[in-house]
Order: sequence, then C-alpha cells, then structure tokens
Amino acid sequence: MTSILIFLLSLAALGGPRESGAGELEATWMDNSSNEDGFEIERREGTTQAYTQIAIVGANVTSYNDSGLVDGETYCYRVSAFNAAGSSPYSNEACAAARPDARNVLLAAVLPSSRSVQVGIVATAFATIINRGHSLATACKIAPFGSVAASFHYQTTNPNTNEITGTADTPVDITSGGFQSFIIAFTPTQAFVPTDARMSFDCTNADPAPVNTGLNTLLLSASVTPVPDIVALAATPTNDGIVNISRIDGTGAFAVAAVNVGASGSITASADTGSAILPVNIFLCETNPATGQCISGIGSSVTTQINANDTPTFGIFVQGNGNVPFDPAANRIFVRLSSGGMTRGSTSVAVRTQRDG
Repeated sequence: MTSILIFLLSLAALGGPRESGAGELEATWMDNSSNEDGFEIERREGTTQAYTQIAIVGANVTSYNDSGLVDGETYCYRVSAFNAAGSSPYSNEACAAARPDARNVLLAAVLPSSRSVQVGIVATAFATIINRGHSLATACKIAPFGSVAASFHYQTTNPNTNEITGTADTPVDITSGGFQSFIIAFTPTQAFVPTDARMSFDCTNADPAPVNTGLNTLLLSASVTPVPDIVALAATPTNDGIVNISRIDGTGAFAVAAVNVGASGSITASADTGSAILPVNIFLCETNPATGQCISGIGSSVTTQINANDTPTFGIFVQGNGNVPFDPAANRIFVRLSSGGMTRGSTSVAVRTQRDG
C-alpha cells in the first residue's frame, strides 16, 4: 500500500515556518500532488517531543498559520497529503521559534459569555488578562467601548478563590508570562435587547488584546421585569474548549451545563456557527445531568422549562460535511438559550476537523 500512496500523493515539500505575529508561526509547503483531498499538519514542541496533529486543510492549500504559541519556544512541523486511498509519507521537518511582538502580547477571556438582568441590577462576570510578553505589562485595565446603557466597574480577584482583591477601577501590573483575574460589573440604566458588550483589555506598554465575540465579550440585556438569566458553560471531551470532528465527514460532541439565576421561563436551546459559514450540521438534546443520556429528542433545537435555580444540561452533536480549519477565534459553535426570541444565555467552543491517525 505504501508504494501506491507515494504514486498517488507526492511528498509535500515543507518550507521553513516564519513568524507572522506574536506567538504565531506560518508553515508553508509546496503542493506536489494533483489529487489530494487535503493536508494534515503535525507539530511538536522543541526537537525531542512526539508529533501531534494540529490541523487539516483542504486541497491546494499551501500554508497554515499556527497561533497561541509560547514566545521564544521552538516548534517543529511536518505535513502529509491524503485522499480516500490513504496518506502520503511525511514531508521534511522544519523548525522555528515563535518570537514576540513588543506590543502585541495581550490576550483576554470572559466567563460567562452572557447575562440578562433587570434594569438597576448588577450583571457580573469574570475576566482574565494574560501577558504573553517577556516584560512587565504595566497599568493594565478594562474599559467598555460601544453604546451599552450601563455603568461599568472592574476589580482584581484571587484566581484560586474568586474573592475580590485590590481596589475598584484601579489598573494593575501583570508579570511576564503571567495573568490577572478580574470581576467585571455592568449595571443597566435602561432596558435594552441582547447586545454584545465589547471591552478594551489593555496596558500602557502593550496594544489591547484582540476582541473576539464569545471569547472576551459579554452578551448583555436588560429588562424592566424579571427574566430568565441562564449562566452556561461548555465542556469538551479534551477539556480544552475545542470540539474535534473526526475526519471531514466525522462527528464530534460536547456538553453544556447551565444554571438559571433569574426568573423561571420556557427556554429554547439551539446552536449555530455565528457569523462563520462552516460545513457542519449541529444537533442537540437535553440530557440527564447524572448520566449524560438524552432525555429529549435530538434535533436542531429543544424547548424545556427552566425554573429559577434549575441546573439543566445539554448534549451537542456536530456532524462534519467538509474541512473546518483550526481558527479558534473565528470558527466556533455557539449554544444559545432563548426565551421569547431573546437570548438569555450563551456559551461557545472552538471547532476543527481532526483526521484520525
């Protein structure tokens, strides 16, 4: 079989990866095959660790941007082509170090990703700023931007206990390679429909962290009467916030746990890919929290009564219909919990195609 595969799929020649941004490397290769279905990219850290698959790209693609790397760390890459008959031999190995951009070193995250409260009631969430740089990030702070009718405050917390520390609305320094956790608080001054509250996470000597919907924004709404307020968190089998679809036409799954900290209501759970158009079909069901088994039908949505303080769980199933590149900021699956056409809770995970070995 090996000789047949070599004939079908010539070896992909991998060029040296090059820096494309802070904590990023771009691997490029020459496409010497004419009938591939795609390419598998594998990576290892340093020069001694085992290779693991990090992405699959489609036919005729000749580059891959690898992000979220540790600045200064060396990474090695290799590529193989594949089609229905199997896979080609691996390309040559190419290695490079991810080097930092002096100012583009911040990342940020917010959990939960949505809140729904009454006017005048404080909506809180937790935020984290990460300093990927090699120097101290100074006077780091959080501030909202955009038109949300709410006052805003932030304060540092102890990441181990979530207890409030420090002084409200006071910038802090973050050590190299370190992070700082915060509590953020919006208090609506008037009613408004679910709005993506965007925030600036920046320090005096670094550019603000990139803003990505579902990662470091808060879908916020305010009502004049009590409404459901569903705090939802997702869990993937690999516990890394990524749902992996096995092969291009394979399946993946993840779970969502929720608690209603607001008023009782009839809630419809559904899932989508946000603004991205991805080759996937998504189905879900309500599950038994103890066993994970479906207790409702499996479909594109499920409606259930969620009373105050109830803690329902859901299973989400993702069917692939093509290749989904690994781009965790853009390629995501959003689970939305809605009442009366308004989103009252949401969470999301990254999604990618990962071909089995």
